[in-house]
Amino acid sequence: MQKKLNKLLCCLLAVSIASASMFCYNYYSFADEETPASQEETTAASEETTLSEEEAREQARQMLEAQKATLEADLKAAEEMIASLSEASKNTEDYINALDTKIGVLNQQLTVLDEQVIAYQEDIDILQKNIDENQTQADELQSEVDRVQGILNDLNEKFKIKYEAYCIRMRAIYISGSYNLLTALLTSEDISGFLTRYEMIKAVSKSDAELLEDIQDQTNEILLQESDLSEKKQTLDGIRETLTAEQTEQQAKQDALTATQEEIASKKIILAQDRAESDELFAKLTAENGMYTEFRNEDKEITEAVEKEISDLIAGIITPDQVTEYTTKPRDGVTAESSSDIEVYSNSDAVLSMCYPVPGHTTISAGFPNYSNGSYHGGIDFPCPTGTKVVAAQKGVVLTVKRLSYSYGYYVMIYHGTDSLGRTIVTLYAHNSSILVSAGQTVYKGQQIASSGSTGNSTGPHCHFEIRADGTRINPKNYLT
Repeated sequence: MQKKLNKLLCCLLAVSIASASMFCYNYYSFADEETPASQEETTAASEETTLSEEEAREQARQMLEAQKATLEADLKAAEEMIASLSEASKNTEDYINALDTKIGVLNQQLTVLDEQVIAYQEDIDILQKNIDENQTQADELQSEVDRVQGILNDLNEKFKIKYEAYCIRMRAIYISGSYNLLTALLTSEDISGFLTRYEMIKAVSKSDAELLEDIQDQTNEILLQESDLSEKKQTLDGIRETLTAEQTEQQAKQDALTATQEEIASKKIILAQDRAESDELFAKLTAENGMYTEFRNEDKEITEAVEKEISDLIAGIITPDQVTEYTTKPRDGVTAESSSDIEVYSNSDAVLSMCYPVPGHTTISAGFPNYSNGSYHGGIDFPCPTGTKVVAAQKGVVLTVKRLSYSYGYYVMIYHGTDSLGRTIVTLYAHNSSILVSAGQTVYKGQQIASSGSTGNSTGPHCHFEIRADGTRINPKNYLT
């Protein structure tokens, strides 16, 4: 028995030493083993989707970088052209066109840079979401680590007390030896004493066995808690590493975003300076030759807003039948008989047989569909002195009258009906000094509707004239007779 107890004591000491260094399991290994196949497939599919989205984003980033490189080369070429032309004279159309080319490149660069800012911000937002999720997970796991550490500390304290008591008991048994136990039984005076001593020894042995079992249970619990603690710490370290990497990447994206915004601000300053120079030189040039037209570098936001308003207006036009019924009724002293002469056209190409909007002025300073510098021009411009008569190119109904301080300035739009293709035909007359008609009024071909001027985006007095078929601008020159 003494040998068995000695062997047991050695085993317990070995177990105690082993329990202090047991850190070998992964926290999520058990959970992964229990994950159903369907859940694993869902996780894998989600990862593939995320990867695909990231690949698409990376491809978009590369395309933007390629566009930036191309535009940078175009900008350099434009600047070289400007430098070579400026040596001769800046007061030439070639120089102004080269300057406008540079302005166009700068506008494209700003568009690309704006897209990069959006992309950077999206990346930052995605990273911030991941950071927040990982930080929450890390905080929760840290709380769990602290909880398990507290349990483990408590278990170790209890184990220490039990273990010390058991060691004392083991030393007492070792000292007494089996002979002393046998002597205690055999030296009993009578059978009653023998049985009493036997029951006492039996009770002590049972107590020793329970103490040993209790120590074994506590040892197993300590090992389990230490393993759990180790797994949680490993997982926590992994999350913190990911968190640090995401924070580093986010800071890099933020720095790139800031640098891009600073580049945008710098290019906007250059753009403003170049536009001011272009407008000044172009105004002087058109004043010298009398070929007045529009400044060619109006803000994109302004032109888009005006164009949307016009498109929405045209989209809401009533049918030719409705307009005819409306215009053939007596209005403002005009008899039904005379007003019937100005009914709008219905599915007839006669609607496209138009007269010049400024009688006697057929010289064109800017044609369709581009200015001389290549930028878009949706109509044709007729230079004429301020106050020159502007007439309706064809009979119809005044669709709208606008008085703007920008873009088309004071302009009139007239609805003429539909051509043989069923397209709605509308004309537009812009930059007038005054307007002589109102919305809803019927007008005949050649009737004065306005006086020419230089309102809005204009270098000098002229009439900007447009024809729109189903809202799309077409070349007016093809339909003027």
